[in-house]
Amino acid sequence: MRRNGRVVPGAARFAVRLVGARTLFVVIGFLLRAGVTDAQAVRGTVVHRDSTSPVAGVIVAATDERGGTVVRALSGARGEFEIRFAAPGRYRLTVLRIGYRPTPGPVVDVAAGVTERVRLVFAEQPVTLSAVAVRERETCRVNADTGLVVARVWEEARKAMLTTQLVAGASLVAEWIEYDRTLDSTARIVRQQRVRTARNPTTHAFKSVPAALLAKEGYVVADGGVTTFYAPDAEVLLSEAFVNGHCFHLETPAGNLIGVGFKPSRDRREMREIQGTLWLDRQSAELKTLEFTYTNLSDVAEAAGAGGRVEFLRLGDGNWLVSRWSVRMPKLSAVERRTSIGTGNVMVSGTGTVVRAIQVTGGEVTRVFHRDSMVYETKGPRVALQVVASDSLLPAGGAQVTLDGTDYSAIADSLGRVVMSPVLPGRYVARVRTPLMDSLALPPVAREIETSEGARVDSLTLPGARDALLKSCPVDSVRNGEGMLRGRVRDEHGNAVKHAAVTVTWQRNVSLISGTTADYLNYVEQTIGGLADDAGLWRVCGAPRETLLRVSVVADSGSDLRNVRLAPGQAFTAVDLLVHRASARELAMAIGGRQYSKALVEFAVVDLGGRVVPGATLDVSTAAGLTRTIVTGPGGRALLPDVAPGLLTVRARRVGLKEGRLVVTVEAGRNTVPIMLSEVSTPALDTVRIVGDRPVIARHNEFETRRINREATVSITREEIERRNPPNLWQMLMAIPSVRVVDNDTLVAAMSSRTVVTSIQNQGACFLTIMIDGIIKSPSPGYSAYDLRMLPAPDEIHGIEVFAGASSIPPKYGGTGDGKWCGMLAFWTR
Repeated sequence: MRRNGRVVPGAARFAVRLVGARTLFVVIGFLLRAGVTDAQAVRGTVVHRDSTSPVAGVIVAATDERGGTVVRALSGARGEFEIRFAAPGRYRLTVLRIGYRPTPGPVVDVAAGVTERVRLVFAEQPVTLSAVAVRERETCRVNADTGLVVARVWEEARKAMLTTQLVAGASLVAEWIEYDRTLDSTARIVRQQRVRTARNPTTHAFKSVPAALLAKEGYVVADGGVTTFYAPDAEVLLSEAFVNGHCFHLETPAGNLIGVGFKPSRDRREMREIQGTLWLDRQSAELKTLEFTYTNLSDVAEAAGAGGRVEFLRLGDGNWLVSRWSVRMPKLSAVERRTSIGTGNVMVSGTGTVVRAIQVTGGEVTRVFHRDSMVYETKGPRVALQVVASDSLLPAGGAQVTLDGTDYSAIADSLGRVVMSPVLPGRYVARVRTPLMDSLALPPVAREIETSEGARVDSLTLPGARDALLKSCPVDSVRNGEGMLRGRVRDEHGNAVKHAAVTVTWQRNVSLISGTTADYLNYVEQTIGGLADDAGLWRVCGAPRETLLRVSVVADSGSDLRNVRLAPGQAFTAVDLLVHRASARELAMAIGGRQYSKALVEFAVVDLGGRVVPGATLDVSTAAGLTRTIVTGPGGRALLPDVAPGLLTVRARRVGLKEGRLVVTVEAGRNTVPIMLSEVSTPALDTVRIVGDRPVIARHNEFETRRINREATVSITREEIERRNPPNLWQMLMAIPSVRVVDNDTLVAAMSSRTVVTSIQNQGACFLTIMIDGIIKSPSPGYSAYDLRMLPAPDEIHGIEVFAGASSIPPKYGGTGDGKWCGMLAFWTR
């Protein structure tokens, strides 16, 4: 800011500005006080009447010969103080402490360049505000010489406010927040909130504009459509301009508080001023709060409580500061009103003003440090929430809780408990979501909650599995008790696979036909499918329960196959798919071990500019005359599973684009069919992509990559196996230092060489996990180890990998299973 034509570093303002429907927040900062650098000074200590213990946090005021206060200082933790004077002279010292009468001190002659030393004894004569009675008399002068009771109370408030302007010794370091929040028109619920945090050295946290400017222009200033609301700080309240512009009276005590009320004097009652009350503790005479409202606003604004609050805090080291402040300003809107007169045949229209929202801007000190010690920390209200799970499919642990319009968020612990503290007081709309709800595109669960400084805990219940199923799937797809499959598609590096085609296949109408020489299985297969989104997430509705389901994925980067079964009471289950470099034909061959191959067709519809076209309807007819209708989703894609290879006729249509037919030939496996629509021409077919055979087996690529990068402890290639030509595969392991092979009459086992072995039944034995082609093998019956004699023949093996410890096992094959920490042997067949 600029003051008298020069820049004052660090200065800031108590202010709220309203610009039409937009709010600007004027940041509240710190005033870095410049010290007086002249040489003449008075140094000393303030002690109690026992002359031994120091008095901290008292004001030492120096007055000149005319009775005017020249300078003040605050005593430190050891009672020490220092007052520097701009000029030599004779000064009287006085000790001021909240709740006590002033203690007169000595008169000191201060010579130029000389530092005088004094010792002040605090008289400790208390001021009793509890005996003060409220009188009707009002005064527009509150100087001590008025003799009025209100002057006694005002003087105690002045002491506290004076102390906020002083600092003892080194500056304080404070952490604080500044916020700008919007409440609804009833001021009940927080709709939007911005919070900024800061940490800086300071003598006091928040500061207003100069008192002279407020006295001249008022506390509400409109300029070019911008309305600024100002709040007073202690310096303004102590100023001559404020005292001369207001009249004072005592308020009716509220509990243990007594108040000094003020309102604009007669000559300022036409200005936009403030009126309010300074509240003090009747026992300790400590200043607590300032509450004020703005004057000369519209009736609607005044009824909405346009005003503010400033709270004062006394620290343990005797310092005082403004710990919290807020300014409340209603946002108003003009509305048209119509009123009927008489029988209603005559209507009178006009405009009125209503409250659209309440803006509250303020700040709060959260922690204060004096040197290396924390002298204050606010606790503040909190939000405590118990997230309750309806069943085990949607657990409460890990749920994320957010408060609408704010950056407050937290993650529930394993029991579903959430605590946010400290939180600005108010009523919020809390929203709870879980990763599973996000993957199912379920909306978060919401409810209104209120902050509390006690042990209050609000609860919020997550939807059950059945509710989640009905919200995620069309009703027709689960009408007969069907369930849902969901999951994520990743590649071998753990990356999400976008737009992967996932199909679910099962057999139905199974019957057994007896023949003369054999039994024949008669079945009908049914397939449904879906596409993974950009995050690799997919879900398919309409899967029958208590039925073996084959879940397969076909993507450009590979394919995968999983078998799963939904239990009778199971609404849905997760199936995560990992695409391998295997061909679509290999996948088809793996289904049931029989020759089975269908086409999986993915349509991608775009316009001539390459933009995706959602909501396009595609009628797809096969050579057999069967027509199936599908609609593209938000990404412009649609999936048609379980199609017989051959010729397809596609009719593409969408409102606003030209309709037409096209013909495409699809092959077994996954086919991507790009279709281009436009307003002026018939649909066009871009290059059709088919995922065909890939000659290299994916697991061999993985083995060779790890061997080259030396990721395994030991890698044995096919060439080494052929060179040694062992009669049994396990004999290849006997020369490896990290593996100990133990052979007895009943079992051959592999264990870590770190194990001290007396027998295979040794309880301390550390057996290695055995994996063949990515499948973990179970221990042999009656033993804790796999029998190595059950391994494939040496001529069937492509390579062997030894992982001597759990840290060396690739993450995709790792885990916390039994024995994994001892290491693993991986065998890859040809």
